[in-house]
Amino acid sequence: MRKLVLLFFLCYCIPGFAQNNAAISEYNKTFTTYPFSDPNPIPNFTNIYPYFRYDGFTDKPVQKQWKIVELENDYIKLMILPEIGGKIWSAVEKSTGKSFIYYNHAVKFRDIAMRGPWTSGGIEPNYGIIGHTPNSVTPVDYITRKNEDGSVSCIISVLDLLTSTYWTMEINLPKDKAYFTTKSFWYNSNTIEEPYYHWMNTGIKVKGNLQYIFPGTHFLGHEGEHGDWPINKQNGKDVSLYENNNFGAYKSYHVFGKYTDFFGAYWHDDDFGMARYGGHEDKAGKKIWIWGLSQQGMIWEKQLTDTDGQYSEIQSGRLFNQTADKSTFTPFKHKSFAPNAADTWTEYWYPVLKTKGFVVANQYGALNVKYENGWLKLYLNPVQKLTDTLQVKDGDKIVYNKTVVLTPLNTFADSVKMNVNAANLVVTLGGNKLVYDSKPDAGNISRPLDSPKDFDWNSAYGLYIQGAEFIDQKMYPSAEIKLQAALQKDPNYLPALVKMAELQYHNMRYAEALQLTKKALSIDTYDGGANYYYGVINAQLGNTIDAKDGFDIAGLSMDYRSAAYNGLSNLHIKEKNWDKALEFASKALSFNKYDIAALEAEAIAYRNLNEKENAGKVLDTILSFDPLNHFAQFEKYLLQPSKESETAFTSMIRDEQPIETYLQLATDYYKMGCYAESEKVLQLSPENALIDYRLAFLENKTGRSYSTYLDKANNASPAFVFPYRSVDEEVLLWAMQKGNNWQPKYYLALLYKDRNRITESKKLFTACGNEPQFAPFYAARAAMVMGATDVSDLQKAVSLNKGEWRYCKLLTEYYIDHNQPANALATIEPFYKSHGDNYIIGMLYAKALLLNKRYKACTDLLSKIDILPFEGATIGRELYREAELMQAIDEMKAKKYASALTFITDAKKWPLNLGVGKPYQDNLDERLEDWMTYLCYQQSGQRKEANESLQAIMQFQPKIENTVSNFIPANDLAAAWAIEKLQGKASATNWLNAQVKQYPDNKIVAWCKQVFENKKSAKSDINDSGVRIIERLTD
Repeated sequence: MRKLVLLFFLCYCIPGFAQNNAAISEYNKTFTTYPFSDPNPIPNFTNIYPYFRYDGFTDKPVQKQWKIVELENDYIKLMILPEIGGKIWSAVEKSTGKSFIYYNHAVKFRDIAMRGPWTSGGIEPNYGIIGHTPNSVTPVDYITRKNEDGSVSCIISVLDLLTSTYWTMEINLPKDKAYFTTKSFWYNSNTIEEPYYHWMNTGIKVKGNLQYIFPGTHFLGHEGEHGDWPINKQNGKDVSLYENNNFGAYKSYHVFGKYTDFFGAYWHDDDFGMARYGGHEDKAGKKIWIWGLSQQGMIWEKQLTDTDGQYSEIQSGRLFNQTADKSTFTPFKHKSFAPNAADTWTEYWYPVLKTKGFVVANQYGALNVKYENGWLKLYLNPVQKLTDTLQVKDGDKIVYNKTVVLTPLNTFADSVKMNVNAANLVVTLGGNKLVYDSKPDAGNISRPLDSPKDFDWNSAYGLYIQGAEFIDQKMYPSAEIKLQAALQKDPNYLPALVKMAELQYHNMRYAEALQLTKKALSIDTYDGGANYYYGVINAQLGNTIDAKDGFDIAGLSMDYRSAAYNGLSNLHIKEKNWDKALEFASKALSFNKYDIAALEAEAIAYRNLNEKENAGKVLDTILSFDPLNHFAQFEKYLLQPSKESETAFTSMIRDEQPIETYLQLATDYYKMGCYAESEKVLQLSPENALIDYRLAFLENKTGRSYSTYLDKANNASPAFVFPYRSVDEEVLLWAMQKGNNWQPKYYLALLYKDRNRITESKKLFTACGNEPQFAPFYAARAAMVMGATDVSDLQKAVSLNKGEWRYCKLLTEYYIDHNQPANALATIEPFYKSHGDNYIIGMLYAKALLLNKRYKACTDLLSKIDILPFEGATIGRELYREAELMQAIDEMKAKKYASALTFITDAKKWPLNLGVGKPYQDNLDERLEDWMTYLCYQQSGQRKEANESLQAIMQFQPKIENTVSNFIPANDLAAAWAIEKLQGKASATNWLNAQVKQYPDNKIVAWCKQVFENKKSAKSDINDSGVRIIERLTD
């Protein structure tokens, strides 16, 4: 009987013996939610077009139900929220009940992401361009699945409109392991390169003596700058310990310098941690983000959660750092996603229990090795069953050898008294399953950190690099400027010719693009890129023979082989030469088995050859890579048309903007000449103006009556219709020829603006006249800076929608930008008085008051409004400071120095209601306040206090760390004046010259130098608070 009880205990009570299949369920769960709202209907003429922002945020919670997908095995339980970007919201280790990622019990949206709303916590996948992905808080496509091996999966997928690429991520929980995996599949279906950016953003709590387990020797910043890791040489602190980051501003540490494939975090007070593992070949980048421990960062704690405390982020990336613009000038450049390329990788995530930290981790577990007071201590947290040898060597000598029987999350611990060299140990599990080398330089890499000092960025090659880098950031107008400059330096510089051809193809300037490729081929007829884009452009223009010729020769180059064969396969599909289409699709797949375009070509060809079995096999292959592939589901519907197969297709499209999925699929068919299939897709879509224009266009193309669809399109709502696909040009030009309705002109104007065809866009906006009764049209036309009509357009927008705050805001800002403060105030004041709960309008009203020199009214208003913080914004506090200092200047001019000092003291305050937290003191740039204080004390005859104010100015050190500046540029002038008083004019001039050299693009620093040299404040057209204050101080 006792044996039976023991057997029961072993089988059911010890987690390591559990054999239950993993479970999956869906249900609704209520969270305290601070919702976002108020989508912006005005086209966003930035690099996030065709997306729109949400601008509505609140501090008033509601109880809201959210869809939950739950994965659970005997060790961990995951919650996934498919309606909030597919985030892995929590990951709980069941024996402790602790989530090893940040579990936010409130859903608190704040203005942080590129589209506005974002909420902290969980694991967030990001693909596309730098920033929180556009779909980070909106619904994604998803499915759940029980797998044959007993594991369960939730698969999420998104069509990223910024890059027109699809990404899919499978979240898999095995039945018998204490980890879960995330498997990414990302595919560029386009014929040109797209921006390439991917980071997994994991939230973790900071309370509990947090240590970041990030092996490395250096860290990189967003601009490619670098510093030492983990010891900060300036202050001697070990910044891998969270609490030691109590200096400076926000922190972005892209840890670098060791060949590692893991990172993690450990809360020493809890003796609990988490680990993330993935091959270095897949994820070389690892980053730590810290809001900052001053009030500047800690203000975000209550803004992003109610009860769960401050958080930090640890992130894994495909590249070494998250590259800002200036990273171009370092070795750490941006990267492009090659046409028809596919990437896939897997990462492991798991809890770590009772190991006192860890030094290495992988899919088998996490190991910690300590040598303390003559004791060798080993801790091993396994995440799967293992029976193997744990061995320790000191040099060549085996000092520890033991067979260990391991079960998930049952931490093995041992300690042995011995005399060893702690800096020369090698610990192995199972020979090479898990390896740790304790030598300080073990795993160090020697990759260069700096670019050559004498590299000529103004050479043809340097300018070409800058142009290519701008393309990789989706900054196409800037790219065109740099590539033109490169070709001016050397008109025959072949890489710039090819890159410019690619850019002009993107901009739908096909004739110009074709001439550029011909010139490139006249230099080197075998150049891979020149041939490939020669093929792409000729295919677009209908020059089939030249297109085939280009693709044929491009296929000689490995860089373009798969994409070129896809191009040839698609041309043969257009010609309905199914056998040839299959031949070239097969060739493409020989070089890239994940080539979705080639598999799609095979499926179309087999279906048209009535080889349904082969078509089905190809579709299954696609779905094995991308289980939410909408093309595959639609083809299954075409193979077996039924209401059930139709529903199987349409029911899987449930993201934020389903119409874009239908349009993309219809576009793909259209480009291959599959007009009937394109039309069927469109007929299944929800209604939309572009859907109806496409249907009308296809009916006309196939000789049918199109008027019903065209009339429907012309009368459809233009709200949130933002064309961005090249194929829309052909459709909208046709629609314009069939009538004089304003809407196709407007849509084409938007498309041309997106493709940097500004002159043509403006002509179309002008051609619309004043017919539209649609306020966003006039706001968009004003944003084009048409000239004389800008103000009347904004006034028209206001008149069409008097209650919409954005139009009032835009008109007020127009008046401010055109130095008409009285008109600005007359516009904003009545609107704010009837919309007093809108803090965005409140800030603009405060600015209008300030510019009209109603300083006290400005500060009175700012004391009453509560501004919800938004990342990187300090406008509320800037207005407050300026209004206080302007009042101080008034008092100084009236010789009321005591009163002036009171205003200056108030200007140094950081009222919390203004949405900005106070930085650490050494990051406060109060040089202008101290200069004004000096002037007051000097005029009052208080020399000692005056001198102390000058010394305070001298102690401040302006700097930029991780793209965060700690200084107000206009305050450099106050510093120069202080240096002149203490050290003479020559020293002040030298200091200012050094600042101008260090920040050559900063117009305000240059203005400071000009004012200092001229001894008077030249009126500036720079719209800057600091400049305005100094101009008033010196007039």
